[in-house]
Amino acid sequence: MRTPPRLLALVLLGILWLAPRSQAAAPFVVGAAAVDVTPPLAADAPTNPANCDTTGTYAGPHLFSLEEPYQDVNGNGKYDAGDPTDPSVFGPEPFLDCPTPTADGGLRPPDGRWDGIYLDGGSGTNRIPTAVLDPIWARTIMVGNGVRTISITVVDQEGVFKEIWDLVRQKVRADGGFGLDEMFMSSTHDESAPDTIGIGGPSATVSGVDPFYVEFMIAQVAKSIEDAAQSARPAFIRFGQIHPDDLIPCWSSYPFVADESVGAMQARDASGAVIATLVNYGIHAEELGFSDDDQDRLHLSSDWPHFARTALEATYGGVALTMAGPVGSVEMPKVFDATRSFVPVGTHSEPGNGGCRTIYDTSGTYAPYGYLLSNQARGERIAVWAGHALEAGADSRLNTIDFVRTTLLLDLENVLFQAAGAAGVFTYKKVYVGGVEQPQAPNGSESGNQVETDLGWFTIGDGQFVTTPGELFPFTYEHSFQGPDDLAVPEFGPGHGWILASMNGRWRFIEGLGEDMLGYIFPRSNAVGVPTQDNPSPDDTDRFGCGHSDDGEAANQAAGDILNDALLALLPPVTPSRLQQVQLGRYVWSDGTLHRSPVGDGRLGCDTASNGFTPAPDGGAIGLWVLPPGVTEFRRGVGRIYRLRTSTVGRAQHGLHWMDVRGRPQDGPGTQTRGLLRGRRRRIWVDVFPDTTGLTAVPPRY
Repeated sequence: MRTPPRLLALVLLGILWLAPRSQAAAPFVVGAAAVDVTPPLAADAPTNPANCDTTGTYAGPHLFSLEEPYQDVNGNGKYDAGDPTDPSVFGPEPFLDCPTPTADGGLRPPDGRWDGIYLDGGSGTNRIPTAVLDPIWARTIMVGNGVRTISITVVDQEGVFKEIWDLVRQKVRADGGFGLDEMFMSSTHDESAPDTIGIGGPSATVSGVDPFYVEFMIAQVAKSIEDAAQSARPAFIRFGQIHPDDLIPCWSSYPFVADESVGAMQARDASGAVIATLVNYGIHAEELGFSDDDQDRLHLSSDWPHFARTALEATYGGVALTMAGPVGSVEMPKVFDATRSFVPVGTHSEPGNGGCRTIYDTSGTYAPYGYLLSNQARGERIAVWAGHALEAGADSRLNTIDFVRTTLLLDLENVLFQAAGAAGVFTYKKVYVGGVEQPQAPNGSESGNQVETDLGWFTIGDGQFVTTPGELFPFTYEHSFQGPDDLAVPEFGPGHGWILASMNGRWRFIEGLGEDMLGYIFPRSNAVGVPTQDNPSPDDTDRFGCGHSDDGEAANQAAGDILNDALLALLPPVTPSRLQQVQLGRYVWSDGTLHRSPVGDGRLGCDTASNGFTPAPDGGAIGLWVLPPGVTEFRRGVGRIYRLRTSTVGRAQHGLHWMDVRGRPQDGPGTQTRGLLRGRRRRIWVDVFPDTTGLTAVPPRY
């Protein structure tokens, strides 16, 4: 079979990077491991801890081990739970309710329901898998510098509760600790993996969590951390970032903001051998889960990360990880074979699993649905771009290892989540009242109005990662070109703080689905469809005609604001402060006019009154005008104008570069622009949100 050109480019790039390193001392110690967390097939498993049938009368067939015995009364080859809300539906079939051996040697009592493998996410419930397309994994990188040592683990899951991650940490420490000072864990947001949250069960009121699988996963994840620690050797670390030119983002909810770049981190030993490659990209992994039953909806898989990791490991060797970024409402990108334009054309919808509302031009041919078509193409294309990111990147100049991870309480406002908790859906999630943990029945039923969650950051040399315990809407941490009139709920004002502008790493990453799974996360000013005690059945369409179906899966309407406040208090200060400043300003177009956006005007809403867009002339902004602190009026001689291109406004200035959402230089202005770089290190982040008065254009000869 002919090798695809982009995959061939990745292979050649990998050969270049495998050259031996210099004899300089390696600044890090790095280990990596990949441990299979696919539920064992029943045909291959020597024992089944979920089988407590001593009579042999519960002989219903199983694809997987780790499932309780049952009687296949209707002979369809799978367990039927029936519908508890409709007695006319067949079921539930008889089963044996068995106690669960835990990863730490304990025993969970029977929970009153059939425990088996259900797939999480995707469309609908009761997705009992019929086949395994590819394995799912726990993949870990351990990094140390002789002073501190941390691990970074990513598991193929839609999301994992803090309480499960805590059990993994507990097991690693009980097994000896392996010299680790902290362990960070996240999920790929794979919507074709076994349910560990609870919402993928046979119905909306019955949990889909199989505790036998969860305890198996805990042990396997702990093993990946321990194996990584035991494989550690001296290493160099390289970082990179790039914007793909052929992956068109799709959204399911307003506002249409994404971190469109692929970030990468790679560790190599002194001989040049790759130990691990980590890819950070903020998109869903859902295409299979939203397909039809006669396609892949009922197939267990790691989705596109399987193909990305396979390609990276074939090229570089070592262990490849795909870490989710801010995936909130950012669906699966369309995969094109040619360079695309990333200037908005308006808001429109395209066919696509999981939904595809986009602001970019999608004319032309994109890869059609299929596990070995768009899914494979997407994963392999992401791997190619990760290779290009590393090629254009740089070895870490620092060997710092630092971190903070803390626990905080969050009010549980979503009444559907409260009701699901009372029904026993969230088997492993604890709830609180007034900060006091509430009791949980054996079936998982519990009542409370608070949850605990974890938040933090970690630094590896020149790279800094911030965590987010759920599906973060990207603009929550990275801002946008919105003004007060562009907010869905304007009375609640702008989001709190600017996380990416408050970080101090040369390379900046968002660990999506990190440390917990609280559902969707956005500021209060974007909350439209969250069911609360005061409004249990909200209209999820905003004032711009945009649907907010995602909002129904948010634990708290203001989770983004609350987490921003907490994270800003945790982040280390930028020193010296002059190297990074946030200033009120506007982008200057070639005709001298001032605008919030460097690429054009238009809200990009969803109805005819708000979905238009007018591109900026001459390829976008030529500069920007920033004001001093406390000033909101543009006047001659006030503030400073930076000119990055020669125009009627004046000649271009040297040493200036456009800057993207992660603080990295850009060749030109675009939807990812958030300010400018002066020289090699000074960052000016431009806050375009506040309204201003005074001049609306640069005065002549200024």
